Amino acid sequence: MQKETHNLKLLQFYADWCQPCQMMMPIVASIKEKEYDFLEILQYNVDEEAFLSQKYNIRSIPTVVVLKNNEEVWRYTGPMRASELEEILLSLR
Repeated sequence: MQKETHNLKLLQFYADWCQPCQMMMPIVASIKEKEYDFLEILQYNVDEEAFLSQKYNIRSIPTVVVLKNNEEVWRYTGPMRASELEEILLSLR
């Protein structure tokens, strides 16, 4: 049985002017550096990606949305610790 890669996508919605968003950037970067084979991380600036922000019903930032096989399975708005986010991602894979 072949291992499925990138069955999870983390969508990070942020804005450059948003201080809590800036706090999340190194947290998401630290997870990205681990290069998990089951995870793809996509980052979207809400000021530049209005269509995607609307598609995913983003009302506040920072917001992370996790898709599993392209279906939303989890979302969170606000800053969080790297360990918390990583634990959730590992549990969802």
